Amino acid sequence: MDLRIKSNIPSRLPAPEATTPAASSVAPRAATEPQASARPMDTFAPALQRTANVALAPKVTDAQRMNEYLTGARPPPADFEKVMGYKPYQLQTPNGPRMQDPLGFASSPGGIGPVEDFDVMAKTHDYGYDLLRYHAKVGQPLGPDARKAADAMFREDLFAHANAKSGTLDRFKSRAWAQIYATAVELNSKVQNYRAP
Repeated sequence: MDLRIKSNIPSRLPAPEATTPAASSVAPRAATEPQASARPMDTFAPALQRTANVALAPKVTDAQRMNEYLTGARPPPADFEKVMGYKPYQLQTPNGPRMQDPLGFASSPGGIGPVEDFDVMAKTHDYGYDLLRYHAKVGQPLGPDARKAADAMFREDLFAHANAKSGTLDRFKSRAWAQIYATAVELNSKVQNYRAP
């Protein structure tokens, strides 16, 4: 008995029509639809970039801040005069502008050495130390690098002053005293652990 069913359906179906991506029904729709995802990125990209730039901006260190204070590039804090009792002023020196404590003066134990010769450098250094005291008083103490920066500028200015002397013997003597004063200041800072004096 033959169980095979005969049918009039052709054994081969015609192959579907070949389509290209351009002819596909998806391509025209995608081309005409607005790209919704690109719009928010375009809108927020500048704001995100600005935020990233602020986050990546280098932080001003306490040493840089102290240098800016001492050269006048950064003005004294708004209430410095009220808290510390004087208003610093700027003086043009051979080493550039330097802020001065009008109440400050050069001193040494027992008045040893030509302290008056280094008076300008001492007044700038005094202002630096008063900035350390000010920031400690208002509850925003500067780190150890601020005091190190004030001492470093003191040393640099002492030696620049000594090296500007006209005679060889005067330069030699002045350098010797510059070394003594700078070292004394630096040792005292180290003993005080670079905190506000």
